[in-house]
Amino acid sequence: MKNIQTIITGHGKYATGIRSAIELLAGPQDSFKYIDFSEGMSEEGLTKEFNKNINTKLTLIFCDLVGGTPYKVAAKLAFENKNIKVVAGCNLASLLETMFNQYNSLDNYANELVKISKMGTQILELDDISSENEISKDGI
Repeated sequence: MKNIQTIITGHGKYATGIRSAIELLAGPQDSFKYIDFSEGMSEEGLTKEFNKNINTKLTLIFCDLVGGTPYKVAAKLAFENKNIKVVAGCNLASLLETMFNQYNSLDNYANELVKISKMGTQILELDDISSENEISKDGI
């Protein structure tokens, strides 16, 4: 997705953990940046990291939690810059499914991330499985 930059951020090593999973499953992504909010990092330090990594194109900031420091800092930046959109609480599956698509707006991209996250969140119902053979042994 070359027309929109994605910055993934969160508490601890959330961003680098997501990076590791993405690179294992789909390879490096040029339009993705990863910013951890590490222990001891201040809000000002996180703001500097964001500003260092935000380029001039459309930017979606993907946060781990609504209301956490990474989210609050991202929200302030989005308030000041109409080319920034913030989503929170989405999952790895949503990033993997959207990364190869092209979106004509930040709103479309953000809405698709949320939609896919909701669809991919499920409870394993054991009553629906007739035998162990129906569960894939290969994984992803």
